[in-house]
Amino acid sequence: RPDGAQLFGEITQAAIGERLAIILDGEVVSAPRINGAILGGNGQITGSFTDKEAFELSTSLENPLAAPLEVKEERGVDPSLGADAIASGKMATLLGVGGVAVFMIVYYLTAGLVANVALVLNILIMLGVMCSLDVTFTLPGIAGIVLTIGMAVDANVLIYERMREELAAGKSVRGAVASGYDKAFGTIFDSNLTTLITAVVLFAIGTDQLKGFAVTLFFGLLLNLFTAVFCSRVLFDLAERNRWITTLSMARIFGQPNFQFVKWMKPAIIGSLLFILAGLAAAWHRGQGLFDIDFTGGTSVQIEFKPDQPLGIAAVRDAVAALPDAAVSSVSTPGAAPDLRYKIDTSLRGADSSEVESRIRDLFPGRLATYGMDIVDVATRQRDPAKEPAANAEAAAPQAVTAATLRFPQKISRVTLRENVKQALETEKIGDADFELASTDPGAVSGRACSDWTLTTTLDPASTRGILESVKAKLAETPVYLAANAIGGKVAGNTQLTAVYALLASLLMIVLYVWVRFQNVAFGFAAVIALAHDVLVAVACLALSRYVAPYLGWALVDDFKISLDVVAALLTIIGFSINDTIVIFDRLRELRGKGRYVTAAMVDKAVNQTLSRTILTSGTALLATLILYAVGGQGIHAFAFTMLIGIIVGSYSTIYIASPIVLWLQHAFSGEERPVRGGATARTA
Repeated sequence: RPDGAQLFGEITQAAIGERLAIILDGEVVSAPRINGAILGGNGQITGSFTDKEAFELSTSLENPLAAPLEVKEERGVDPSLGADAIASGKMATLLGVGGVAVFMIVYYLTAGLVANVALVLNILIMLGVMCSLDVTFTLPGIAGIVLTIGMAVDANVLIYERMREELAAGKSVRGAVASGYDKAFGTIFDSNLTTLITAVVLFAIGTDQLKGFAVTLFFGLLLNLFTAVFCSRVLFDLAERNRWITTLSMARIFGQPNFQFVKWMKPAIIGSLLFILAGLAAAWHRGQGLFDIDFTGGTSVQIEFKPDQPLGIAAVRDAVAALPDAAVSSVSTPGAAPDLRYKIDTSLRGADSSEVESRIRDLFPGRLATYGMDIVDVATRQRDPAKEPAANAEAAAPQAVTAATLRFPQKISRVTLRENVKQALETEKIGDADFELASTDPGAVSGRACSDWTLTTTLDPASTRGILESVKAKLAETPVYLAANAIGGKVAGNTQLTAVYALLASLLMIVLYVWVRFQNVAFGFAAVIALAHDVLVAVACLALSRYVAPYLGWALVDDFKISLDVVAALLTIIGFSINDTIVIFDRLRELRGKGRYVTAAMVDKAVNQTLSRTILTSGTALLATLILYAVGGQGIHAFAFTMLIGIIVGSYSTIYIASPIVLWLQHAFSGEERPVRGGATARTA
């Protein structure tokens, strides 16, 4: 088709120097370099080919082009929305770094300063590695950076709390530093490795949207081992040997706690079961509405109201209730007035997002922001063919053309503007008139929307102005959709399988590692129960969010759905929760010594001894994630909400579920008598 050939020519013009992959049945048949724009729908591949190779390549090009094409997924984002998302991500990252850094200095003083140096070094190296690998920074990737910031201090907290114990035992600063690093290394290695397993699984079988998060998390955790264990140790050694530090002072949350955690195991389990059952009931009631279009297929559109016609979220939800499985969430924009931007998801599917966009336009007549166009100037000028591409230079003499300078308050893409000009020409029965669109904005070459455009045509000035007035009137009725996302059912089905495989594979690999590492099946199954508990509680909170959102809007609670980003959060919860669990399991193994079983007293002692670390690590991760939740933007709002729930629940399950359950499981598997408090025994079946 002529319009397709023209669009392909513009795409290849913007990609000169890049490679164009020709893919058949999932395999790259050829990837020639684009040396020039492919105009007129005809192109040529040059190279050293045998007759057989040339025939096979020609056959590969001909056969697929005759087959019907199916749009599986269509995504579009307005540049202003992308800029807002980037700004929100940067703000969240900076605030996350600043918040964690301030806390570490206030609590650990000199040692906190060392931890901050290691944290900054971690981030700088990670950014360098990702840039060298040409990894694209996506919103999930930014979320991975913020989460890494929160988790980066975990190793330092483990080391410093060990140092505190050694100093309390009467060791010198040098001895406390050496013992702190030596005793904490095993726990640091275990906790980072289990989270690395999650990152590897997510990258191996996750979707493209999640791989940026997996890559960021993977390199961030690897660098944690280097910066927190090696670099900070070097700084401590230099400071101690040069007598820059002669003592280590640290704040303390509380002294030596002696809480009895095991006796609260049954009430905690009962409370968790009741909450999970309530969440499952809510999930059943919501049905397909609990899942984002990534899993059900459908359309997501982001709209903007006119500045003088804002609308509250409750009114927007009422208006779109007629759309199947409709969900509305507010899109916050720094510096913008509230109640103007919203994201609308629905399971309604079509070949693209145009059907949903049309329905939404009818639901909000006259309220949606539309395109404006100012006709700055229309004048005749001479075109010099010598300065035009060879394909356009049809005559040797200069040609008289009409050039119109256009300005748009709302940026508009070349594709949208061209379609409107073509429709106006067809309406005036001059659809065969030649015209070109150009912009001084460099972003126009890569297809981005621009504010200033120049239209050049062979029509006379009067006819050109008439066409442009028609375009202006049409654009004044065309709503500005900041983003559009249409996903077909086949893609959604594949996404469901991917999510299930990722969760199961991550759980299985972590449990196997814990089982082998602690040489006791009870530890592995206790970890499974705790991780399953954390995931179910997080899903329950997501399911219940729809019913509590009208009352918790002040807390930014929305009608959350399970999306690909949420799956990434669930996988991260698994890694974060197992970190806490392994810390206590390591202390249990240390207290057990050469004994076969742990006791209730050992569990209470292990949890009490590591309680400060649990609160500090969870607190720093919670701080970074809370900042991400508050200012990270709509793109990662559901992710941050799920992570907030996961961090809180992960700490709770480590203390009240995972460790106490080891007591029951270790004897349940052996069939031996189970010791209880007071010296009595109870026989297990």
